[in-house]
Amino acid sequence: MENYERLEKLGEGAAGVVYKARDRRTGAIVALKRLRPAGRDDGQLSEDLGREVGCLMACRGHPSLVEIRAAGRDACNAFLVMEYVGPSLAQVMRERAGVWRGPFTEAEARRLMRQLLDGAAAMHGLGVLHRDLKPDNVLVDAHGNLKICDFGLSRFAAPTTGAPYTAPVVTRWYRAPELLLGSREYDAGVDTWALGCIMAELLAGAPLFPGRTEMDQLNLVFDTVGTGDMTDWPSFVRLPRAGSPLCQKKRPPSRLREMFPALSAAGLDVLSGLLACRPDRRLTAADALRRPWFTDAESPDQARNACGGRFSERVGGVADAILV
Repeated sequence: MENYERLEKLGEGAAGVVYKARDRRTGAIVALKRLRPAGRDDGQLSEDLGREVGCLMACRGHPSLVEIRAAGRDACNAFLVMEYVGPSLAQVMRERAGVWRGPFTEAEARRLMRQLLDGAAAMHGLGVLHRDLKPDNVLVDAHGNLKICDFGLSRFAAPTTGAPYTAPVVTRWYRAPELLLGSREYDAGVDTWALGCIMAELLAGAPLFPGRTEMDQLNLVFDTVGTGDMTDWPSFVRLPRAGSPLCQKKRPPSRLREMFPALSAAGLDVLSGLLACRPDRRLTAADALRRPWFTDAESPDQARNACGGRFSERVGGVADAILV
């Protein structure tokens, strides 16, 4: 790590700290992630590092997935060196709100979601589950291009469908209903649900399901999208929390149209498909990209060229526009 000069702290989480750093050999600016052992033994730290590096290496080369540059460890910590991109999408959204720009327009949200879904489709095609998609784990460069980052909870999908995984995963506000109901047998649908939550947040300017506890989260989800789809799922009865009173309560049908009255029918089709309660009916990232909301609209390059501008170079001005 003596090859890197730390410049400033970019963020800190349970797994470690991320710094903006300079490569002393080349002068390049990079993101340096230090994984902390947090009381775990050396073997566990090595396993976590190996899993994250493996997933990042598998995803190298895709424009919507952050690039790993190097990895290493010393006696106490493990380190990852990645490309430096820019602020998080969460920070951009806060900046935008601070200058009274309001939520993103449908065209802006479509451009951002196209990139996120393209990155997720590539990940899932390689057998990688991210398991913690949220605005904090999406980076934005000076041109408005997005890159999915923080693969600390990612893993390769088990070769056997339905193999048990770690639970819980995914930050609560973006956690799929099957996870909230205690399932340890899940697939890439947990990522696409999170992407649906991000899409709704872009359009609304605030998180769609800001639950205070897991049960409060589940109640918000069911109140918004209904329960009929989920309770008709044959595997529902096997979920650990299927007997919860929240699952027996009568709910109205989906309220997404009521909550997003200005969203086009094609946009609502994608949002509803990503937020399908029943995981086997939820859109995959690849399927979402084939929906008319994307196929009948201009390409990302056309949208960027039509607006003819750059994303702000300054973090403080990032909220000024995505397409302006």
